[in-house]
Order: sequence, then structure tokens, then C-alpha cells
Amino acid sequence: ADVADKFEIPTVKVTGGQRIDLLGVKKEDLPGVWADLNAAGMVSGHAYSKGLRTVKTCVGTDHCRFGTQDSTGLGIKLEKELWGSWTPHKLKLGVSGCPRNCAEATCKDIGVICVDSGYQISIGGAAGMVVARATIRDMFSREDSARMIGQVMSIVVISPIISPVIGGFIVQFAGWQYVFILTTIMGAVTLVFALPSIPETRVANAQTSSLAHTFRAFPGLLRDPAFLAYAGYAGCGMGMFMVVAGGVPFLMADVFDRTPAAFGLFFMMMSGSFLVGTVISSRITVRVGLDRMVRIGSTGAMAASLFVPALFFAGIQTPWAIFLPGIFVGIFHGLAMPNAQAGAVSVNPQVAGSASGLTMFLQMSIGAAFGQAAGMLPHDSALPVAILIGIAGLGGYLAYNGTVFFARWRNIP
Repeated sequence: ADVADKFEIPTVKVTGGQRIDLLGVKKEDLPGVWADLNAAGMVSGHAYSKGLRTVKTCVGTDHCRFGTQDSTGLGIKLEKELWGSWTPHKLKLGVSGCPRNCAEATCKDIGVICVDSGYQISIGGAAGMVVARATIRDMFSREDSARMIGQVMSIVVISPIISPVIGGFIVQFAGWQYVFILTTIMGAVTLVFALPSIPETRVANAQTSSLAHTFRAFPGLLRDPAFLAYAGYAGCGMGMFMVVAGGVPFLMADVFDRTPAAFGLFFMMMSGSFLVGTVISSRITVRVGLDRMVRIGSTGAMAASLFVPALFFAGIQTPWAIFLPGIFVGIFHGLAMPNAQAGAVSVNPQVAGSASGLTMFLQMSIGAAFGQAAGMLPHDSALPVAILIGIAGLGGYLAYNGTVFFARWRNIP
């Protein structure tokens, strides 16, 4: 405050990453501002250094009933451990106290999701899946891409099921630091094996040879009905899961009087059913066909999701009214999701990288919108969230089948 007054700094802002921004400093005043801050022990440089920028946290168990770990305390420990370290580029971390991910940990360079039994670690935000899908499309045909993406998604689903158990044992017997050590070792081993095994897959005549070309491909993709159909379904499919993750925990506590652990077990059933669907998809897609798999999956997921509000309208007030149909929703989404993602990156193989990135953006944006809506709904009754689950299922069906029907009606190829 003294520095802001002394140099007449117009804006002082407290950030979500436990930082204080001084905005609008005159260029000639910068040396004086830095000197005064350094003298007071408030070292500047987080906004422009090649090192740790922020460790964003949520309130964790201190002030949130859904918190599973002390996310704020862990964030402070990470700050102290990494203070003064230099990295090849700016580094941002996030720690969320539960899978609701209020600190947006999965979007950071390194993210920590706290769960009952330990921690889930994510590295590199969503870049891994974007690159993986584009690489798969470069290497395989359209239907074979769906098969391979199904296999990848099966592994992605398995990982968060078993990793909390492993992380819990590590924290209990060795300490939380060793979670990061193990993650680093596993990443290094994966890199050593992957680098010589995966050559450059971008086709020689690809239309996205630079970052600018990547963005220039977006308008064409957004005008393509096939791309919109695949990406729209993928977004609504993600939205259904986000509604369950964002709204059902409130219902479990306020309406059903169940513990967070009970929600975790119920949600694990949905994750397991999605795994079953992706495994089946990887086995039969080549024989059945990509588009037919999306039609089957989107139709079945819609029917199962509409059962949820129907059961609550019928007066059945139990978590099973959400999660029993949710098991079938998971299976049908597992059948359709790998195929929808493969279809989205296959509409124009020359811009597969752009399509993969845009698909991921739309999928996460639509999913986040559903999750936000679920968190804002009243939670004294399960019906609003149940209706939103039905809307997400219906939206996925219409996004694909409605767009395809409209394109055929307009004779758009």
C-alpha cells in the first residue's frame, strides 16, 4: 500500500494465485518500485521470470465441505519448495481440494487434484490428448483411429481409478514429495521410450505448418457440419459427466445425506462403465463403422439420461436414480466418444492438429458450461440437476443426429 501511494499506482489487484498485482506503473518508476518492494521483503518478478509464477489453490478442507485435503497448505509447501527455482519457461501450478477442480489445476503446467486417498497429478494441461489424437489420426485410417482412440481412452479412464490408491500409499508411507518424484520418474521413462518409437507423423502436404496456419484452419472447421456434429456430441457428452461431478456432490450431502466417500464410489461405477464402453468400441468399431457407433452411442446415452429426471418425477428419491441410469450412460458414451473424436479429426486430415485442438477446446468449454450450471442450480431438490443431466444427454443426441440430418436436408456433403 505504501508503494502504491508513493508512486501513484492506479490499480492494485489480489490474484487467484496468492499474488498482488501493481498495474499501471510508469516505466521510469519501475526501478524505485522494485527497490522498495525488495527492501520490504516482497521480491518482485513473478510476472515475467522464467520460473515459478503462481501456485493457485482453493480453500480446501478449511472452508469447503467437499474438500478432501488441505489444498492451501499444500500450495504453501509447494511455494516454499520451488521458491527461487528457474525453469526453461514460466511455470504455473494449481492445487484443487477435490475433483470439482475449483483451482483449475488440470489447466496448469502442473496440477494437483486432492482426493480422499491421496493426490492426482496432471502435467501439461490438456495438451497431451490434443497431440495424441492428431498423432493417431496421422498414423491410422478413420475407423482405425476410432479404435486406437478407444484404447487410449480406456487407459485414461483406468488411471484416475487406480492412481489415488497408489498415491495414498505413497503419502502414508513416504510423504507427499514422493508423489512428484514418482510422477517425474514415470514421465522420464515414458519420454525415453516414446521419443525413438514415435516419428514425425504430420503429413508432408499438411496445411498447418505453423501456429498461424493452425488458427487459420478454425473458421473452415467451424463451417463444416460434420465437424460440428462430432465436436458438439463430444462437448455434450463431457457436459453430462461435468453435471454429475459439479452438481451431484451437493445432492449427496444435502438431499441424500451421504458422505463424499459414497459419492466417490458411485462415480467410480460410472467411470467403470465408461471404461467398458471404450473397450467394446475399440473391438467393434472397424466392423460396425464410425458413424453408426456414434449414432448408437448418442441414442442410447440420450435414452438413459432421460430416465434420470423421469425417475425423480416418479418420486424415486435415491442416488441410484442418478447412478443406475448413469451406468448405461457411461457405457453408451464409451461406445460413441472415441468415434466422435476420431471423426472430428478426420473431416480434413490435412488439418488434423487444428481439429484436435479445437475439438478439445469445444469439448472442455461445453462441459465446463454444464458443470457451472450444475453448481448454480438450487440443491434442496435433486430434480433440477436430474433435468440438466437429461438436457445434456438430449443435447448430445441432437448435436450429432440433428446436425447430420440438417446437412443432408440442405445437401451439404
